Amino acid sequence: MAQHSLSAHFGYFFSRLNPSPSFEAQASSEYNTIKGLIENPNGLAAALRPKCFLQGSYRQQTAIYTINDVDVVALCDLTLGGPPTPPQFGSPIWTRDAIFDTVAAPLLNDGRYCHRVRYNPSSMCVKVDLGIKVEILPVVYKAEHYPDDSKEPFVLYRPERFRWEDGYAQYHQWWLSNKNAHPQVSGTFIPMVKVLKHLRSLHRVDAVSFHLECLLFQVIDQVYGGSPSEYICRVLNHLAVIDVADWYRMTIYTPCGDRDIFTAAEWSWLSWTEFHRQVRQWAAIACAASNATDRQTAVRLWQNLLGADYFPAYA
Repeated sequence: MAQHSLSAHFGYFFSRLNPSPSFEAQASSEYNTIKGLIENPNGLAAALRPKCFLQGSYRQQTAIYTINDVDVVALCDLTLGGPPTPPQFGSPIWTRDAIFDTVAAPLLNDGRYCHRVRYNPSSMCVKVDLGIKVEILPVVYKAEHYPDDSKEPFVLYRPERFRWEDGYAQYHQWWLSNKNAHPQVSGTFIPMVKVLKHLRSLHRVDAVSFHLECLLFQVIDQVYGGSPSEYICRVLNHLAVIDVADWYRMTIYTPCGDRDIFTAAEWSWLSWTEFHRQVRQWAAIACAASNATDRQTAVRLWQNLLGADYFPAYA
C-alpha cells in the first residue's frame, strides 16, 4: 500500500501526458477527410473498394503529449467479381505496387495532399505529412475471411522480407481494451502504457511503443490495480526483478499471438538489455517513492522519476 497516493499530483501528471483536445480534433478531421477520399465509391481507389479503420496509439488511446501520427488501415477487396486472390499467390492485376498506387491515387489527385504524399517500392505505408503524419497501410482480405471486415488476420506487405504476411489491427486493440477492463486491472493498464512510454521518451531509451504494449500485456493482471503510486511501483518492480537474460529467454507473444517480440528482428538483445537496465533504476525510485513515509520525500522522488515539469511539487 502506497504511503501517499498523491491523487492531485498524478491527476496533473496524466493531464500533461494526454494529448490536448486540439490535437484530438485535428487528428479526427484529417482521418475523416482522407478516409472519405479513399473510400469514395466513385473515386480513384474505387476498384479496390477499400474500407478504412484506425490502428496505433491514437486508436488505442495510448498516445502521449501530442498525436504525432495517425495510423490508418485500408482494407482492400481483390475479388473483381470472383473469389479473393491473395497477392502472395500472384495476381496479374493487383501487384503490391498496383495496390499502393491505387490507394494513393485519390490523395495524389487532391490539391491539399498531392505534394505531401510519400511512398516508394520499399515502403510499408503510404505516408502523408500534414504536421500530423498520416500513415496508410494497404492490406487485403484473407480468402477465408472475405467479405467480413471484422475478421483478422488480413494480409500486408513486409518490404524488409519482400513478401506478404498476416497482420492484425482490430484484434490488437480488442486485446488491449479487454485487459484494461479486467476487474483486477481496473482501468490501469492503458495509463501504465502511457507511463512507460513517457519514461522511455523522458530518459531517451530506445524502445518501440508496440513492444512496450506487448511487454506490459504479458504482465499478470494481479500486478495492476490501485492508485498510480501503487501500480507504477508494482509493474516496474515486476519487470525489474526478473533477470534480463531470463526475460529474453521467454517467448513474449504479441497480444494476438502472431509473433515473439524477443527476437533479433523485433527487439534486439542489446536494445533490451539497455532498456531493462533503465527499468531497474526506475523501479528502485518508484518503489522508494511509493513507500516513503514523508510526503515531501515522496513528491521529490516521483519528480526524479517522472520529471519535475510533469509532476508538480504542489497540487
